[in-house]
Amino acid sequence: MVRQFNVNLVLLAGSALCLAMPLAAQTLPPGAAAGPGGEPPVRESDVTIVTPDREDGPRLLKPLPATGTVPAIVNYQPQIMMDEGYRAREREYERQLRTIRYKYLGSRRAPELRRKGLLELAEFTDPAAFGPMVEVFRFEKDDVKLAMLDHFAAQGEQGQAILAWIAIYNEDDAMRHEATKRLGDKATDPVLHHLDVALRSDDHDVAVAAATLAGTLHAAETIPLLIFAQAAGGPIQPTGDLAWIAIERQVAYVQGVIPVVGSGSGAFIPIIGKLSDGTLMRVVDAVVIVYRTQVHTVLVAMTTAETGQSTASLNYDLGAWWHWYNDEYVPFRNDQIMEEWLASQGARPGDVPAAAKP
Repeated sequence: MVRQFNVNLVLLAGSALCLAMPLAAQTLPPGAAAGPGGEPPVRESDVTIVTPDREDGPRLLKPLPATGTVPAIVNYQPQIMMDEGYRAREREYERQLRTIRYKYLGSRRAPELRRKGLLELAEFTDPAAFGPMVEVFRFEKDDVKLAMLDHFAAQGEQGQAILAWIAIYNEDDAMRHEATKRLGDKATDPVLHHLDVALRSDDHDVAVAAATLAGTLHAAETIPLLIFAQAAGGPIQPTGDLAWIAIERQVAYVQGVIPVVGSGSGAFIPIIGKLSDGTLMRVVDAVVIVYRTQVHTVLVAMTTAETGQSTASLNYDLGAWWHWYNDEYVPFRNDQIMEEWLASQGARPGDVPAAAKP
């Protein structure tokens, strides 16, 4: 007789997976240290990154509370992008761009003709045209793609926004690399907005690309998001057995016969059956914790560069990171912010006090 057991399985996934659960539903991995009063440090990370104590004062960091939601790391209005989508449809940018592609680009090889087409692209300076431009020319040759990226790089903050979008979401590694090269050395508000959204994504590649871009730009504003993006839950098969393990001994026996009749003779063909005796284990449920090594590497490098002290010893312990951010990084960074702000107000170095904890 086979004895059957249903089991739950906890799986730990490594760098091959890089899922970034939306932070609003993210929980800590087993063993994470508790926050003040014994409660988990975060079920949903909560941090206000650059809220000024007063309108004209320094913009101090605030500690991570034990519970709460994640506010945006930058005050950027999504309505701007919705307006751009409406304007793109209203002005038929996609149709105009496809006409240029048909007349001058595509498979046409005449250099003069292609140059004329690229010059016409430079006339599309409305940010509402940038999204359709990326879509229309996604399969074009390299000269068109590079000219398009150069055009975006010359369009200020809105151009930086579409370059950040390409650096995070484009499927072509070369395009992501070229877009990142043109982003400059500081993350503008639209770029931070894209990083904020992408670091909450449940797409593996998007989360890692966003972390890589944040590290390249040294966007310290993303540190709280990176802390809680380095470990997350993974997808589980919704129905049916995930796996099974059989440990059994089989015994053969005759379960029946087939009569065979010949000329003046008869016989029987035996039907052999097998009886199993042992244990069958069915894996019917599982909990997966995905440790994203790429995101963790960016986080350690960024925080070590910020403070001058290695944070590698914190490993993937979200509780330890919570305490580090509140007890070490926030006071350290606020002292720097206060010092820079007072210096900008004409204060002498000796007059600069330590920043008060928010």
